[in-house]
Parts: sequence; C-alpha cells; structure tokens
Amino acid sequence: MKARSADEGRARNQRLDYQPPVKPGWVPTPVPISWKNTRQQPAASPVPEVDLVENCQDLQESLLALTGKYSLDSFTIATSDGLVFASSGSDTAQDDAAKYCRKYDIRESAGVALFSMSHKGSELTGIIRSTGIITGEIQKHIESDTKDILNRWI
Repeated sequence: MKARSADEGRARNQRLDYQPPVKPGWVPTPVPISWKNTRQQPAASPVPEVDLVENCQDLQESLLALTGKYSLDSFTIATSDGLVFASSGSDTAQDDAAKYCRKYDIRESAGVALFSMSHKGSELTGIIRSTGIITGEIQKHIESDTKDILNRWI
C-alpha cells in the first residue's frame, strides 16, 4: 500500500496545474543625453555648517553644539593629568579623562578617537566618543572647531 501511494505522489508532483507567468527582466529606460549631463548633484559637504560660538551661551553649550554637528555620542576635553576640563555632559567624562589622558595609556578604544592640543600653555586631550566612523578629515574639523570654542570661552 505504501508503494502505491508513493508512486501516486510522484506522479502528482510531475504534473503541475498552475504555471506562474514568466516575469520580465529589468529593462532600463533610456535617458536623453542632454538631460543626463544637465542634472548634476551638488557636492555634499562633510558636515553641516553650525555656528558653535555665536549662538551659544557658554562653553558647555558650544560643546553640545559640536556633538550635534558631528553626530558624536559625547566629547570631553581633559587636562594632561587626567581631569575633566570641559565636557558635553557625558556620564563617562571623568572615566574617559582618567583613562585616556595619561601619557602611558594613550591607546584608543573602539568608538573612541583622541587628539592632543595646546591651549594657553596647557596640554589638553580631546576625547571623541562616537558609534559612527570618525575619519581623519572629520577629526581635523573637530580639532579646529574645538580650538575656536576654547578661544572664545577660555
């Protein structure tokens, strides 16, 4: 009995009543050459233009504007002895300052980028926390903006 039902099942599988229609492949629509050449995308700027000093009330507000401009999770400026100089208000600012400002422990971690700068005779470290990618060019923009902020408020 099992042999008979297996043969019937195979015969049923070989003849299909429903045949789906053939789907046409993708056919590109021709674009006139003159239209293609006249429609050019403007070059995208790497970061939006944001005024970080004139529209801000104080140093912390400028740092908050900086984190918004570059889509950072947090930004901390620390002294060379591991103390927080200024912060965007991160919960990890004190730990970051203590960990990343020591001359012997200057290694970066995943999601953290560092830079050093001197301001009015003090050695400072910028600690950038971001889940996004911070390229060298973006980091230079952040450094430049940080100098502008410090020159305005300190």
